[in-house]
Amino acid sequence: MLLGFAPACLPVLRGGLPHASAYDALALVVAVMPDLLAWPALPERSFRETALAQTAAGFPGLTIDPEYERASVDHAAAEIGLDRLGLAYLRGEPGAGALPADHAAGLGELLRLTGHGHRARALKGEVLGPVSLALQLTDEDDRPLAYDPALREALLHHLSLRVAWHYEQLSASTDNVIICLDEPSFDAMSLPFCPIDKDEGMGMIARVLADMPGCRGLSLGGSVDWAAVLALPVDLVLLDAYEHGAALIRAAEAVARFLDRGGILGWGIVPADPSTLAQEHADLLTQRLDRAVDYLSASSGVDQGRILNASLITSNDGLANLSVESAEQALHMCAAVSRRLRNDHDLG
Repeated sequence: MLLGFAPACLPVLRGGLPHASAYDALALVVAVMPDLLAWPALPERSFRETALAQTAAGFPGLTIDPEYERASVDHAAAEIGLDRLGLAYLRGEPGAGALPADHAAGLGELLRLTGHGHRARALKGEVLGPVSLALQLTDEDDRPLAYDPALREALLHHLSLRVAWHYEQLSASTDNVIICLDEPSFDAMSLPFCPIDKDEGMGMIARVLADMPGCRGLSLGGSVDWAAVLALPVDLVLLDAYEHGAALIRAAEAVARFLDRGGILGWGIVPADPSTLAQEHADLLTQRLDRAVDYLSASSGVDQGRILNASLITSNDGLANLSVESAEQALHMCAAVSRRLRNDHDLG
């Protein structure tokens, strides 16, 4: 395994939470998912904690306006800092990727907790991936930075430094660190007028993953070309197994190769849509995932137990846009599915 232990269907948080209090949010994660502690972004607390503002923070020429909920880059101001950013990247200086404290209250709370001796089997962080960052972050004319080759390259340097700093913070408390790149705009590359085509986007993701220390994760939704994704230098994939699990099964041969090199599957089996979530039960979701794993095992030739030992349980999307009540329900359901699978298959 790429972690120092078998994941064995442990539950893990995907994305942020809707809580306004970092203490309350992390207390929930610790109570429900104590083995794999993920620090939650809290966009309801501040615009600075949205995935875009959080990941872009510190980029040359960036202005964040919480009042109007806008983040943009001024070209002239950016050019002044690009050489410094490029040099920090070449020198491998994680400090240049430091995330300001007011952008990450959940991380601060996690570091306070681990600093007081709390231990987990692994710690997890998440940042916006390079494709989504380049498409969502705009210049002063509201034009995505993806259209500017120099700024697009600089975003890769920025992300690599941010991830290195992130790893440095978390690895002070554990040998097992997971950093995930979240790519909500991944599907946009298939659109005819997208400034990043699929080959370019996959190359951007591959470059950031290749620079990443620790367990390198990639969080994707929708129906994904998993054969192509699993060929990337990635160690963990978080997928939408609730609505699009069949796409993974169709790539069974690629999944077998991925597992052979120690890869981990993060099954997003708990729906993040509140109306759908309200109608689901942990027993039914467990049965649904069991069937998916059976199909994958039959198609790939990989033993069911081996697949489950290389699996995590999560939601099929982030939870930050839900109500606090629904987000807590989703986390508890992830934990319940995990318990049932672990008990039924005698895992870990």
